[in-house]
Amino acid sequence: MTINRPDIAGFTIIEMIVAIVISAIMAIGIVSYIGDSVEGISASTRRSELGTAGRIALDRMAMELHNALPNSIRTTTAGGGGDQCIEFVPVRAATSYLDAPFTGGGSDTFDVVDFEPDQEGTSGGFAVIYPDDIDDIYDGENMTTSGFPDRGPIEEIDTIEDTGPSSDASTVTLVETHRFRRRSPYQRFFLVDEPVSFCVKDNKLYRYTNYGFYSVQTDEEEETGVCEVAMDDRCLPNYDAAPDKMLITHNINNAGLEAFTVSPQSLQRNALISFKFMFEDGNDAIEISHETLTRSVP
Repeated sequence: MTINRPDIAGFTIIEMIVAIVISAIMAIGIVSYIGDSVEGISASTRRSELGTAGRIALDRMAMELHNALPNSIRTTTAGGGGDQCIEFVPVRAATSYLDAPFTGGGSDTFDVVDFEPDQEGTSGGFAVIYPDDIDDIYDGENMTTSGFPDRGPIEEIDTIEDTGPSSDASTVTLVETHRFRRRSPYQRFFLVDEPVSFCVKDNKLYRYTNYGFYSVQTDEEEETGVCEVAMDDRCLPNYDAAPDKMLITHNINNAGLEAFTVSPQSLQRNALISFKFMFEDGNDAIEISHETLTRSVP
């Protein structure tokens, strides 16, 4: 016996195919949307990481360069791949001199107003008065041969000691007799350390120190772990000389860019340093530019 139930009906093959096609299209769209969202978040995260790393590196360089000895900042020429170095002499402390030697045969001791923070009892470093010429500042040839000229703006320090219990002065003793070339209009005295270089090399940013003073700026690293200045080698430390070479950041692609640009300096105008870095990670890239002022008046 056959019972006809007009209220019971099924799907035809065509209806099922249409439903499957529509479902597939919707699924593809949803998956594509989710994939694009995930990729967008991932790309945003990578760009944020690149920007953060770049900003930290730039802030560090700006902070150190802001404390550079006046008229000591110099750069090498940027290479085709963007490799370039910026060099400066960092100031450890500053005060006013009282009786620095400017006449006659000079002296190896003189008094200065007490430092803030206190530098008494420390050794090493370099005494600088009126650094108005960058060539004179770096005329030390790594301190391994003749050292600085007997007359000039800079000389190596042996010790800094308290002049007396009731005095507000300290006595600076130099490693040898020296005569400073010119008086500072405001009697400024700088206590500085050896030069520091930041270099872009092979898509990385490095910080170099403890390599000495070179008349001609260099961007070459030593190959053997020994820099033969007497043989006219001029070189920065390599990893064998760690910690004098420090990795600051990577993922740099500065091809065609100048990482460091220094505006002309004068006794009346501070130096303006411009930084420009392109950071890349895969298909993500971000260019970061920054400017900072440094003291130029000695």
